[in-house]
Amino acid sequence: MKIRIKIQGGLMFLGLGVVILLSSFAFHHQRQPVLDGVLNVIGMGLVLFGFLFRISARGYKEENTSNGNALVKTGPYAIIRNPMYFGTFIIGTGVVVMLLKPWFFFLFAAGFLMIYLPQMKKEEKILLERFGQEYKEYCRSTPKYLPRVDYLFRLNQYVSLKPFWIKKEISSLVTTIAVVLSIEIWEYARLFWHK
Repeated sequence: MKIRIKIQGGLMFLGLGVVILLSSFAFHHQRQPVLDGVLNVIGMGLVLFGFLFRISARGYKEENTSNGNALVKTGPYAIIRNPMYFGTFIIGTGVVVMLLKPWFFFLFAAGFLMIYLPQMKKEEKILLERFGQEYKEYCRSTPKYLPRVDYLFRLNQYVSLKPFWIKKEISSLVTTIAVVLSIEIWEYARLFWHK
C-alpha cells in the first residue's frame, strides 16, 4: 500500500514539475492584485479544507476499521465513500485556484481521475468481496465521488480532528503549503523582475 501511495504522490509531483517547466503558459502573470488575493485566500481555504477532510477520514478509518475487519460507514465515510481521495482532490483544486490559470483545472482533474479512478474501482471490488450485501447497501446510501450539499452544512457531525491524527499528515500539509508559497514567491519575483 505504501508503494502505491508513493507512486501516486510521485505522479502528482511529476505533474507539478511539468507545470513549473511550462510556467510561462501555466501561471497567472497579469492578474489584478485584488483578484489574485481573493483567489489565494479561496485556494488556501480549499487546501486546508481538503487536508481537514483527509486527516479526519484517515484517522477515523484507522480507529474504526478493526484491522480491515469492519466496514467503516460513519464519520466522514457517511458523507462520501472515498473521503481521503475527495480531500486530495480538494487540495489539488485549491492549489490550481491559487497558482494556475483556470483551464489547468481540467488538466488536473484528468490527471487525478487517471491516477485515482482505477484505484477506487480496485478498492470497491475488494470491499464488495469482503463485505458483500453490507457494502452494496452502503453504496446505495452513500455518494461515491461528491458529497451531497446538505451534508456539507453539517460537517461538524461527521468530520472531527484529533491531535495524533494530524501528526500523521503534518509533513504532507507543511510540504504542500511550502511548495505553494515557494511557487507564489517565485511567480511574484519573476513578474517583478521583468518590470
